[in-house]
Amino acid sequence: MLVPVTPVLADGACDDLWMTRNHVMDRAGYCFGSVLGQTVFDNSDCTGRQVELSPSETDIVQKVQALEARIGCRVDTNRTWLDLPDINFRKVLTSLPVLDELPGKCIGWSGPETPLYAGHQEPFQVIGKIMPGDDVGYNHLSVADWTYVTTHVPYGEAMKSAGWVYAPNGSSCTDFIP
Repeated sequence: MLVPVTPVLADGACDDLWMTRNHVMDRAGYCFGSVLGQTVFDNSDCTGRQVELSPSETDIVQKVQALEARIGCRVDTNRTWLDLPDINFRKVLTSLPVLDELPGKCIGWSGPETPLYAGHQEPFQVIGKIMPGDDVGYNHLSVADWTYVTTHVPYGEAMKSAGWVYAPNGSSCTDFIP
């Protein structure tokens, strides 16, 4: 079942999708011509406009493009910012998340302090943590037992941290809302 995306949600979703798709391209050496691409990725290590992607990178780009088309994304690439509270965490990720059309939120993490990692494959680098009581946003597709999450102050929207959490037994939540 697909949930219709409202224009407000579509803007944030489109920024998220744009970031993932273009982060893949940046890592492959793509030289951005847009103001937004140059601002976010800076072109300092770019190699050209024709880049080769691995099969897994191609898969990510295709998934993102399909969702962008489905929700009608039109990101203004003349601006100099993305509306992503987790952008600084996203820039250090080794594994890139793909937005989930059916996000959810854990209200009140009931597990122990839990590390958040830059990626879901070795080498594992801790970039954040979930603290007991935190609210946890599940807005991206899982990869096996790993999910990219954002943590928030309890009962609030202010983001605290982000990264990949390993949760083979699911999340430890007081309550979960779709």
